[in-house]
Amino acid sequence: MIKVSKNLEDIPNSLIDRKTETRRNTCIRDNKYHQKKDFHQRYKQRDIKESLQSIYNKKCAFCEQKITECTDNNLGEYSSTIEHYRPKSKYYWLAYSWDNLLWCCHRCNQNKSNNFEILANEVSYEEGFKDNIHSYTQKYQELEEPKMIHPEIESILEKLSFDNGIIASKDERVKYTINNCELDRDSLNEKRQTIIDDFRESIIDKKLKNESIKLLLKTLLNEFKNKNNEFLALRY
Repeated sequence: MIKVSKNLEDIPNSLIDRKTETRRNTCIRDNKYHQKKDFHQRYKQRDIKESLQSIYNKKCAFCEQKITECTDNNLGEYSSTIEHYRPKSKYYWLAYSWDNLLWCCHRCNQNKSNNFEILANEVSYEEGFKDNIHSYTQKYQELEEPKMIHPEIESILEKLSFDNGIIASKDERVKYTINNCELDRDSLNEKRQTIIDDFRESIIDKKLKNESIKLLLKTLLNEFKNKNNEFLALRY
């Protein structure tokens, strides 16, 4: 997990058009999110997907692996989905809010599901919400103190550790996120371990040749700076 930046003023048109407004108003009127295709499709429009894909550099918001877009009928480990940070099943009025939508892999999305424990008081819909419908998350974070890390708000690099590719943390909220998204699953551990092994082998090779490792360290630094690389938290 690594913090990304989203411009909350650069909102995809599909989130502010008449059709989406109608679906949002219906959810608010009925005090629930409607589990129907025409409601789902409003946050899956092309411009929304393209914007999120660009913001997250084609990587999952939680596990940081590269993901590819495919149809909902062919979802797999590396398939992209649009994740609602606050579950739309409970926070129905946030179903189409720009700051509540993340770019996520199918596996992390599936694991996270509706898990969203909070440490303080749960928020509810209130009049005036529409005045800032795409930028309420920061306010809600302060009121609820959720256990789940929000990758657009928090940097947790200093709270992470990796042992043979296995991600861990002593911070309770980070552990909650790791556990609920299963960020320590075998497929991810193996990918991260491969990066570590390759780096170690390069170091050993330089040592055997009695060569400087400065260039390797510079390369590692550049790999961390390249936002397109997978697993930047590990490289850091």
